[in-house]
Amino acid sequence: MKDYMFNEKMETLDRGKIELIQLKRLKETVHRLYENVAYYRRKMKDASVKPDDIKTLQDVRKLPFMEKEDLRKNYPFGLLAVPLKDVVELHASSGTTGKPTTVVYTRNDIEVWSEVMARCLAMSGLSKQDIFQNPIPYGLFTGAFGFHYGALKIGALIVPSSGGESKRQITLMRDYGTTFMSGVISYGLHLAKVAMEMGIEPSKDLNVRAGLFGAETFTEGLRKKMNDLWDMDAHNVYGLSEMCGPGVSTDCDQHDGLHLWEDHFFVECIDPETGEPVEPEEKGELVISTLTKEAMPLLRYRTRDLAFLYDIRECECGRTHVKHSTIIGRTDDMIIVSGTNLFPSQIEEVLMKHQKGGVNYRIILEKKGYLDLMAVEVESLEVLSEKEKDELAKFYTKEIKAVTGYTPMVRILDPGTIPRDGIKAKRVIDLRDQGG
Repeated sequence: MKDYMFNEKMETLDRGKIELIQLKRLKETVHRLYENVAYYRRKMKDASVKPDDIKTLQDVRKLPFMEKEDLRKNYPFGLLAVPLKDVVELHASSGTTGKPTTVVYTRNDIEVWSEVMARCLAMSGLSKQDIFQNPIPYGLFTGAFGFHYGALKIGALIVPSSGGESKRQITLMRDYGTTFMSGVISYGLHLAKVAMEMGIEPSKDLNVRAGLFGAETFTEGLRKKMNDLWDMDAHNVYGLSEMCGPGVSTDCDQHDGLHLWEDHFFVECIDPETGEPVEPEEKGELVISTLTKEAMPLLRYRTRDLAFLYDIRECECGRTHVKHSTIIGRTDDMIIVSGTNLFPSQIEEVLMKHQKGGVNYRIILEKKGYLDLMAVEVESLEVLSEKEKDELAKFYTKEIKAVTGYTPMVRILDPGTIPRDGIKAKRVIDLRDQGG
């Protein structure tokens, strides 16, 4: 499958026109936030900046940064720029305190999200002729809905298979003739393995020939494995719930950088230590401002994602929107397990809840086939019986799932079992790149 453009006029727009659109929308967003959101107004006053000070795109640097902590402080609706009655949808992702980071949408926000996702899906090869299977859990997380809305806008036949039940996913692919799939790439690789265990060769017996994957580290090695196992063309999508969800950017058939939709998002790349801009092709932290979001606009949001911006604007595919590299890493301690964002502090908070639990624990990340696995090992405060250990493990498993949305393996260890490196125990042990 070759990509095509969902909105060719906007995707190939002259650079000068893109920047004019950005400046107009940036000014409007700054004014709207200053007038309608008290928290933003205070932050701007503290930074000695007024809406009329934004005269050029470079003036965005006068504005204060926003961070995830700002969203937590204003949970759930403190950053709303419209009346709650105008909000039609809510999504949320887990936070370090156990309270979710909540984002909301007006009808127009849903329309914009559908548009940018349609561009991403079309760039990845999806068309009206496709049968699109969406094996992402539908719920508070943004992922499944973003893909669903984009595919709906394109007009593809959607199979909303949701997450899990891998054998059923393969059966649906075979029965319905699925041609395009979404999800996290490690699950796509796992599905190929499941298919082969069922006696089905994905590249020969199934019709899936393209896919769009995100929410976890996406290397060229993983892409090649996916392409070979399925005989497909796998694309990479980037997004975060604070912007809209998936749909901020994706890679074209050149597979060299991800096009970010600049008519809806303004991107900067900064030194995470100083906050100053870095040069093109120089690694830094992506900082993104929404330009068209109505319900909960964000200015200069620090994504904590490390990447670089390309020094070229017009790609061989014909698109003129800026490209950024794949995500190189994070500036915080967030870990990603099969597409689920987790923080060690989330786990720690749960482990400290039970009176029989000790203070020493470690999180072990491993691979089973292509899937990520997370085990949480925690010492008990006193030596427990096997029955008590089992009850405590069940408690922790349930609580961790409630906070993070992910179900770990929990092992209760005797006091003094976890080795220390000096005074502290090593909290996170990632064995995924070491072959387990």
